[in-house]
Amino acid sequence: MGSDQLYKSARVRILRRIVFIIMVLVWLWSCGALRYLIGVPSFVVLAIMIIVPIAALRSSKWKKPIIIFGAILFFVSLVLLLLEKPKRNKDWMESCKKPPVVRLSKNGEVVKIDNVREFKWRSLDDYDAAWVTRSYYLDQLDSLDLVVEPLGGSKLFAHSMLSFGFGPERKVVISAEVRKEKGESFSLISGLYKQFELIYQINSERDALTLRGTQEGTQLYIFPIKASQEFMKSLFISMTAKAGKLTDEPKFYHSLRANCTTELFDHIKKSYDGSISYSRGVLFPAQSGRVLHEMGWMDTDLDYEEAMEKFRSGLRVRKFAAHPDFSKKIRE
Repeated sequence: MGSDQLYKSARVRILRRIVFIIMVLVWLWSCGALRYLIGVPSFVVLAIMIIVPIAALRSSKWKKPIIIFGAILFFVSLVLLLLEKPKRNKDWMESCKKPPVVRLSKNGEVVKIDNVREFKWRSLDDYDAAWVTRSYYLDQLDSLDLVVEPLGGSKLFAHSMLSFGFGPERKVVISAEVRKEKGESFSLISGLYKQFELIYQINSERDALTLRGTQEGTQLYIFPIKASQEFMKSLFISMTAKAGKLTDEPKFYHSLRANCTTELFDHIKKSYDGSISYSRGVLFPAQSGRVLHEMGWMDTDLDYEEAMEKFRSGLRVRKFAAHPDFSKKIRE
């Protein structure tokens, strides 16, 4: 066999593998759509997911009908997904019941926000609710921190937020999150099928961190970011404007395209005067601290391991949850 034939044969094998992988992904996505868009029970979906491919592999007679069935299922699911529209009015959980209402002053220097969440959390189900109105003077904006909560101790996946400082004890956290209905629970898979609306939750730092620090063993990292005031201003205005827009024009959360980290990155990219591209810190947000340190954006002279130890804040959040100097104490 000549070199040209070997090359063509290798290309055919590669193309077949690519087609096979695409067919597997389409089939898995379509089965997920059966569950989350059509409402077929999980055990039925699981049976279809396993039995149908086995039947196609074992019998050439069933292969063509199964491929047609899979194609129809995919296109029906796609149409259903496109027809699904986000909603403003649902029976929301108390913690996300009131979306932020944002107003920027005419001179562009004051951002007034209604429905800033300032809950007092004792546990996830035990809290004192409080929604307040706050005015943020941009000339007082003096610090920016990236807050990272690794999910279940994962070294890859995490929830990430930004904390803007307007003085030692005047910090506000903006977090892109799932807006949950009462009784609803989050999963990465259901987040692929327009099952959740997106909200930019705006909270006091005490609220945002004690909510996540109520459970023993939950870890939090607060990484200080080197940033000019102009960059911080632009970022704050961009994120609060999006928060207000979502109140009137709701959008869906998406586990890959519109999640807590990709949303933050999009605003950072718009506000950053330079070139910046997706990195593992976006794909795997639990690694964002390492990426910040490698890029020289973390405001520290410590090496990476020492910085991680210094900025590990979960225990301090729990210890000083009720302290009047909360933001200062958790950074000591």
